[in-house]
Formats: sequence, C-alpha cells, structure tokens
Amino acid sequence: MVRVMECWKTSSELRKYVFDSLDEMESKPYYRKGQNFLINASIIKFQVDQANITPLDTVLEIGGGVGNLTKCLVNKAKFVYVIESDSKFAGFLSDKFSSSSNVEVIRGDAVKVEFPTFTKCVSNLPYQISSPITFKLLGKKFDFAVLMFQKEFAQRFFAKVGSKDYSRLTVMMNLKSECQYLKTVKPSSFYPSPKIESAIVSMKRKEKTITDLKSDFDDFITLIFSHKKKILRSTIANLLKRKGHIELRNKVVNSLPYLERRIFTLTLEELVDLYKFIRAKIGEDLWSDIFSLNTR
Repeated sequence: MVRVMECWKTSSELRKYVFDSLDEMESKPYYRKGQNFLINASIIKFQVDQANITPLDTVLEIGGGVGNLTKCLVNKAKFVYVIESDSKFAGFLSDKFSSSSNVEVIRGDAVKVEFPTFTKCVSNLPYQISSPITFKLLGKKFDFAVLMFQKEFAQRFFAKVGSKDYSRLTVMMNLKSECQYLKTVKPSSFYPSPKIESAIVSMKRKEKTITDLKSDFDDFITLIFSHKKKILRSTIANLLKRKGHIELRNKVVNSLPYLERRIFTLTLEELVDLYKFIRAKIGEDLWSDIFSLNTR
C-alpha cells in the first residue's frame, strides 16, 4: 500500500495545498454547496487525534472536498471511503489518491448513496445536509465518529428537556449514542470564512440501548415532535382523527400517561413509556396504520 504525505505540519502548508488544488481545478468555492475549506492545520490534527484511528479502522469521510482531511486519514486507517457529491471535486480526489490503494472515492449524494461498512466516521459535513446525515449515521453500526457541524446545530444534541432547542434530534441522539462537545471552531479557520462558528462533536454508539423498542420508534418521535409545543392529549387525538380512528380516542387518549404535558417537556424515558403504552393499547396492526411513516 502506497502511503501519501503525513498530516499537515503547518497551516501555511495546508493553505497552500487548498489554494493550489482549487487553482488546479480552476474552481472557486460554491457557497450554496457549503464549500468552506479548513485551512487551520491544528484543527485537522485535532480531529484525527480525537478519532484515535488505528491500522484496523475503516474510515468514512463525507464531503471530501480537496482532500485536506483525507490526506491525514489515509496514513492512519486501513481503508478510507470518501463520499463527494461534486463531480469536479470527486474527479480531483480520484486523481490525487490514485497511487494509494487504501482510498476509494464514491461520487454521489451522501444522503442518498448506500454507506459502505465502516468503523469510524471523520467528516467536515456540508452543513445543509447535517440533519439527514446525522439521522442516517444513527441508523448505522460503527464505533466512533468525529464530526464538524454548524455550532447552532450541534448545540441541539445537548438541549435540555423543555427548551426551544429540544427536538427529535436531541431524543434520537441521546437514545443511540453518547455525544460529546469537543471544540468550537472560529470562521477564520476556513476559506472562505463562513459567517457562523462551527463545532466539533464526537459520537460513540451505545452498546446497549433501551430494550423493547422497534425501528418505528423513530417514526413515532418524528410524528409527535412535528407538534412538539402542543399538549399530548390533542396531538394524539388529532393523529387518530386524521387516520379515521375516532372511536379510539376515548380508549386511548383519556388513559394516556402525561396527558396534559406538552411534547417537548417529555424526557427520553417518558417518551419510551408513552410509545410502549400506545402500542400495547391499540395493537400492532393499528399502530402501523396510524404511526408508521411508510404508510403516510
């Protein structure tokens, strides 16, 4: 296996690589695609160090850009998959790493393409796809991830119950992973500089999650959190009414736990209790008809 250069020694070296790569492609960063390139060597080194990549790891990188992070990953990992949606950048990456046998560039939309099997994910995510990619990752089996998000988005992972930022994202993140806020990244660390701060976050998949939950728990949380500020009683009653199950309202709604609570004041444990209660009350067939997103 041919190894490429070590990780960046200085930010000057990194900046030169980024600018030279863009010149080589005769390309400029496209703002609408979130093309802001890291030019701070210490930030990339921090990400790679936090991921603790070993020669046994297969790493997934989403949004390879010009390969400024990729160059550091290939020296640590057994194999690196890089997903890049921009055809020009994907072609550039394929050429740049053509001499290395432990890199595969996947050209496509990371939201739509099937992820390969991986043990770790280290990525500076395009911010416009942060939400769907986060939920997609939560549905996969892997050991650890180090991800960069818009700071405002990342803070939602840690939102307190009952706060305005408490959401479906908060619930599912805490259900499936142990998440840690690692570092705030200033706009000056990028070219071009975005208008907002970024954040580096780690995700460790929980080895054990709450038992007796089926895959449609996510559907249930999605539906009720679309009305998160409403009272639980009216939210469930309206769902039953829309699906034509008016007769169930007395059977289910009036016996609900947390009946007069607003959705966004319910803890993860209380939401699990609610899910199990309603599922047992109405039965498997009706549950699928009312709460499964696949039937809507």
